[in-house]
Amino acid sequence: MPMNRRELLVILAITSFYQVGQLLTGTDAAAASLLSLAILFGLLSVFAGGGLKSAFGCLNAILIAKFLLIGIAIKIFLLQPADGTLNAPRTTALVMAIGFGGLLAGTMIQAHLYCPQSWSMNQPFSDRMLLSFSIVLFAAGYLGYFAAMIPATQGAGIQTGGWLGIARTLGSLKSLSIVPALLYLWRKDARRWLTHPVILGMLMWCTVVGIFSTTKQDAMEPLAFYAFIGFLRYGWRDMRLWSVVTVAALYFALVVFPYSQYIRDAGGREGTFEHRAEVTMDAFLRMNSNQEFRSTVVQRVSKDASYFEIPALAPFTRFAMVGEADNLISATERKQAFTGWETITWGFKLLTPSILYPNKPIFESGNYLGHIGDELNPSDKTTQISYGVMANLYNAFSFAGVAIGSTLFFAGFYYWIRIFLGEATSDGMPSTSTLWFIWLIASYQHSIVESSLAGLIASLLFPVVVAVLYMSAKGLCMLLPQEIAQI
Repeated sequence: MPMNRRELLVILAITSFYQVGQLLTGTDAAAASLLSLAILFGLLSVFAGGGLKSAFGCLNAILIAKFLLIGIAIKIFLLQPADGTLNAPRTTALVMAIGFGGLLAGTMIQAHLYCPQSWSMNQPFSDRMLLSFSIVLFAAGYLGYFAAMIPATQGAGIQTGGWLGIARTLGSLKSLSIVPALLYLWRKDARRWLTHPVILGMLMWCTVVGIFSTTKQDAMEPLAFYAFIGFLRYGWRDMRLWSVVTVAALYFALVVFPYSQYIRDAGGREGTFEHRAEVTMDAFLRMNSNQEFRSTVVQRVSKDASYFEIPALAPFTRFAMVGEADNLISATERKQAFTGWETITWGFKLLTPSILYPNKPIFESGNYLGHIGDELNPSDKTTQISYGVMANLYNAFSFAGVAIGSTLFFAGFYYWIRIFLGEATSDGMPSTSTLWFIWLIASYQHSIVESSLAGLIASLLFPVVVAVLYMSAKGLCMLLPQEIAQI
């Protein structure tokens, strides 16, 4: 979507605000200029991807917002220098400028490449097909999630490959099942759309499983999808939905964040299903009912405010990913710990079937990089630390890696998705294009910001998995009784 003059002026005005704001709060002039340049490239990449109504444009907007826009804006309003808590401010700022420049270039390159549509699933869905897809996604997602836990809960330790690899991939899609269900009821113009018993039941189930999983992402995703689709239908001025967002933000800050940080070291990821359920239930109930317990946990997990110097803002450090990236960039620079192809080939190892590579890695390389950044206990071999692709590429091949790697990666990543899902855009209706638009945002809004390069390379399998689910839904659609589709 080409920019018009007004949009360009808005981008320049936003960039100028960040430049002036940083300088007024005492940010180093060189770092401020580089961070502002990164913001300029990031905003331009939104329009290069098709704008906010396009999946790629929206993903680019999420990237720049979570890395720089939100975090630096908070710093400016707090009258704190944007580089005040960075360990290598100029290096990190240069990585951001080069990386978002690569994002812009890569997005523009893929948009001008011819893409065959013979495999595209961006075709009109009937109501029955949409309902079938929701059923298949819900069943496959949750069966995969619980099946993938079986070896660990039976004392067999963490395993990979074979059916477990497939189960983990399906399990990562479990929260998305509420999306086609909401779109289906929207199409049917259900009287109680957002409060329909099916939707409320799915929302409650997804949230409970998210709490059991002990991860912030799984606990909050269902609520985020619920609100996002509501905004698509009712518009961004709907105060009912903003009330939901406000409550969800408080719930995240006061409960989910401290709970998830605490429970991972309190037995929530160890033992049998019964043991995990008992531990997570006890901790969650105490977090909601015991003020002293909650205060103690909050103080413990908020003692390191990361990018922000205010402990109360610790739950929102993921909206200032520049601080997380700086941890790896500064450690790499200080130690000269450049890893070359190690974390890049790691992703292709994850993609390789275990029958061909039995000793393939189980997880992405966030744990490996976390040890370089001195953020993990030496004995911790599972916790994944989030730094993002740009910091990962700097760790691999310094600035050249960021410039070349980010351009090639984003061009190839977006082009690969286009092969399967075409130009997914939101048209304001419960259409197939809107389904895939939401699907892409929901699937990648977290990983494109926080995953290592290996994790994103491994996620190239997702469109293939979606294609299998799509074919399964087409089969179910032919068997689905007509009366079931009349919810």
